[in-house]
Amino acid sequence: MHEVNTTQDIPVARLENTFFKIISINDLGFELSRDNHRHDFFEILWFTSSLGTVHYIDFEPHPVESGRVYLMAPGQVHAYEGPAPSGYVMVFSREMFSNIMDPQLRVLFNPFMNRSIRLGDAESGVLLQLAGLMVVECRGNKDFFILLAYLKAFLLHLLRSNHEPAFSFDKVGERISQLFELLEANFRKERYAGFYALALGITPKRLNEILHEKYDLTLTRILHIRLILEAKREIAYGKKSFKEISFELGFSDQAYFSRFFKVQTGMMPVDFRTRMFRLSEKDESNRFSADK
Repeated sequence: MHEVNTTQDIPVARLENTFFKIISINDLGFELSRDNHRHDFFEILWFTSSLGTVHYIDFEPHPVESGRVYLMAPGQVHAYEGPAPSGYVMVFSREMFSNIMDPQLRVLFNPFMNRSIRLGDAESGVLLQLAGLMVVECRGNKDFFILLAYLKAFLLHLLRSNHEPAFSFDKVGERISQLFELLEANFRKERYAGFYALALGITPKRLNEILHEKYDLTLTRILHIRLILEAKREIAYGKKSFKEISFELGFSDQAYFSRFFKVQTGMMPVDFRTRMFRLSEKDESNRFSADK
C-alpha cells in the first residue's frame, strides 16, 4: 500500500503493483498511528484481541474488540491511534471485487452502514485457517483465482456467522446490492425514491418497505446519511469553500446546505471544520511530544 497526497488534504492509500494483500496487524508494530485517510481499495479489518480502544470509520468510533470484523469500501475514511491489537488486515483491488459475482457478498461492503460482524470461537477458528492459506499463497505463487476462492470462502463464512437483518440475504438481497451501487453513483443529484425504484423495477412504496425491514430506515434517510458523510469528508479535509461543497452536493444555495447540515449533525459546517482542525492539531501535538 502506498499513500499519496491529492489536491485535498486527506491522503489516499492506494494498492499498487498487487491485487491482494493480507497483513498480520502485529507485524505493523506495537503502536499504530494512522490519521484519517481514504482507501482506493476494499479492506477487511479483523481484530482477534480486545484493547478497550476505538478506531474510526467515516468519523464515527468503533470498538477494537476480539471477534469483530469490519468491511470497508473504497472512498471510506479510516483512522487508528494507539496500541496495535492482534488480527489481520486484508486489502484487495476493485478488479478482484468485480470478480465476486455473488450479490450477497458484494452487499457486505455497504458504505452506508459500518456495522461490524461479530464472530464466535467456532467461526474464528475456520477463518484463521483461511487466513493462513491466504498468507501461504501470497508468499508463493499468488494465484489470482486461488486467492479469489479463499476470499469468497472467507466472506461466505462471515455471511453465515452473522444474523443481523441488515446482513441477511434473501430474495430482495440482489436489489439491495443494486440499490447501494445506484446510490453511490447518483446521490448528489437524485433525491427521490421514484428514480431508484424505477431503476430496480419496483414501486417506491415497496422499496421503502424493503429498507424499513432491513435497516429500519427510509430511502430519504439513507440519502441524507450519504450526503452528510460526503459533506463531512469535504468540510473536514477538503480545500473547497462551503459554497463549492453545497453546489457539488446538489443544494440550491449555501444557506440551505448549512441548515441541512445543522439539522442532521447538530452543528454548523464551520463548527464541524473547526472541530476537526482542533483534533488534527491535538494529534500532531501528541505525536511531537512522543518523539521528544
